[in-house]
Amino acid sequence: MVLWNGVDFTADGREPVTAEEFYRIGRYCWDSGQYRPAAGFFLEPAAAEGHSAAGELLGHVRFVQGDYAQAVPWLRRSPGSPRAAYYLGSLYQRGCPEAGIGQSYDAAADWYRRATALGEPEAMLALGELYLERLVRLERAPVDHALECFLPAAEAGHPYAQYRVADLYRTSYADLRRAAHFYELCLANPAREQHALNSLMTFQSAAFLREIRAAQQTQRLEQRRDTVNPRQPGDPSY
Repeated sequence: MVLWNGVDFTADGREPVTAEEFYRIGRYCWDSGQYRPAAGFFLEPAAAEGHSAAGELLGHVRFVQGDYAQAVPWLRRSPGSPRAAYYLGSLYQRGCPEAGIGQSYDAAADWYRRATALGEPEAMLALGELYLERLVRLERAPVDHALECFLPAAEAGHPYAQYRVADLYRTSYADLRRAAHFYELCLANPAREQHALNSLMTFQSAAFLREIRAAQQTQRLEQRRDTVNPRQPGDPSY
């Protein structure tokens, strides 16, 4: 158990000595919010001793803090981390001179693919956007590549991925049934409320759902008319 005694932190009632104890305190500080600025102080000695989880978290902490030069070495030492691979992809996409990283869409795509293989939904979205913008090599239509990237993230419950999939089905594939399904998933997803684009997704999803349902209702009425009163040759259209 990690505790604050008013002067410093203890692990199981004693001063930290081992890498695991320093890691536990560092993780506690980062997760607590109140003590976040101290997280790196405790994670660094653990990471320096080869504690892989401490190194991965330290890379995350430095990245979130905007200290990319300090983050990159730890991100590179975390090959099994989905978020580390995603962060590296994002740095290559925009370029990060202070960390010695030049802009490279190909390198960004490679890192996003690694993160995608490890199950990182943000990387799936980022890679899909690169395909849509035709910034990396294509083998099929950009929208086909993008949908292939977005779908796993949507099915894993990412609200923005659900919204993007719905949009692609509506605009690029004219598949209103599937579009409605993913708009509904997005609107029912509690994680949407914590997303930066919550307002956009909520408003647009609801609006497009109304349009789709109106179009489907019109189609059902037309089918009913044609079933009950089939058109005869020469009938006027009105």
